[in-house]
Amino acid sequence: MKNKYIIGALLVGITSLFASCSDDNDSNPTLIQPTEFALNTPAYADATVDLEQSTGLDLTWSQPKYTADNAPIGVTYEVQVSPTNSFTVSTDEAAADESGKTVADYGVLSHTTQLCNTSASAEEIDKALVKILKWTGGNVPATQEVYVRVNAFIQEGVSRLNPIASNSVKLTVIPYYIELKDAVPTMWYLVGNMFGAKWANDKNIGVDALPMFLKPNFSYDKKTGAGEIEYTNYFLTGEYDSKAECADAGFKILPPDFNWNYSMNAILKNEISAKKGTIEYRNNDADGGHIVAPEAGYYTITLNTADNTAKIEKYEGTVNNYGTIQIATSLDDFASDTPMLPYNTEGVENHAWYYVMDVPAGQTVSFKFKIAGSWDTNWGYGAADGAINMYGKCEANGHNIGLAEGKYCISFNDITGSFSIVKL
Repeated sequence: MKNKYIIGALLVGITSLFASCSDDNDSNPTLIQPTEFALNTPAYADATVDLEQSTGLDLTWSQPKYTADNAPIGVTYEVQVSPTNSFTVSTDEAAADESGKTVADYGVLSHTTQLCNTSASAEEIDKALVKILKWTGGNVPATQEVYVRVNAFIQEGVSRLNPIASNSVKLTVIPYYIELKDAVPTMWYLVGNMFGAKWANDKNIGVDALPMFLKPNFSYDKKTGAGEIEYTNYFLTGEYDSKAECADAGFKILPPDFNWNYSMNAILKNEISAKKGTIEYRNNDADGGHIVAPEAGYYTITLNTADNTAKIEKYEGTVNNYGTIQIATSLDDFASDTPMLPYNTEGVENHAWYYVMDVPAGQTVSFKFKIAGSWDTNWGYGAADGAINMYGKCEANGHNIGLAEGKYCISFNDITGSFSIVKL
């Protein structure tokens, strides 16, 4: 059966759709197997790149020819790295072999794109080298050759059609030792009028941007940290200003790098308004509208950081209004209450709270959530007092939660009992 694309809309710059087998017809161009495409040699290829001091390595490439007339279609690209220029067995394939006999010679970076450029994560490149070459803290070389290439394919469901790899480019890097452990779950951040007109342009977490909540008992991807995060609270609704293209109760959700071009927005119906109760991934497309609840009430937002989809749904559970939530800590032997700050700051009922805590160097602090002036209602978590957990679902009168030295934004939801901690 031929693979074919419907590309009429693409020819006028709108979209691309993959035709199913039942849609095959002579008017649909056939998807062909490209024979080559070129990864450009970056300007820094003649230099030595310090991976520990770098954030990303910029890469650009040409588009593979996937149709006879080279019509633009939705090609997915991933970056692959190898210390030996051998791309035979990936680190994921080696990890899947429980016998340990399969040896990896290349790694695949987690970020994919449909553009012909990307910023390859320096940290992920270093992790791939540590994993493949099995470095320990004392045997990391001063410099290391690494070969980089781009792999292209057409994504159809879980299938990768007509894959092709580019040429490889040799780089010289200064590697460093990094402990290989499960990736930290990916966090996105709430900004906007619902949160005190905070429209963050940087990572000022706990001031201009508020983290969503990690989901209790969810298994996050060990390699990428991808999975579902959520946020439950009382939402206002609002009307759009046709000139400002925004709503008085609107908000957006920003990704970990705070890049507005890849934020969560409302679906635009036209140039000046957006559809209430919708959320879509901008994906470097035109700016979308502010997200607004369909009507005032309790809702849960669920965001899947693996496929960048999100939804807002009515919350139907029981809600108690505690007025304020306090945090009590071992810093003063739990003797005093410290008010947590509300997520919602528009003079409406709030149930999500946050507190920025500095744990002194060399110390471990324990804390609990409670109502003001009484221990009759309090929440904790964990198998024992002082156990360190970064997220979970609290229990009434549960154990004290521990935190090691560092600065953190601690969030608590008094509707769901969920808590979530982001290290700053």
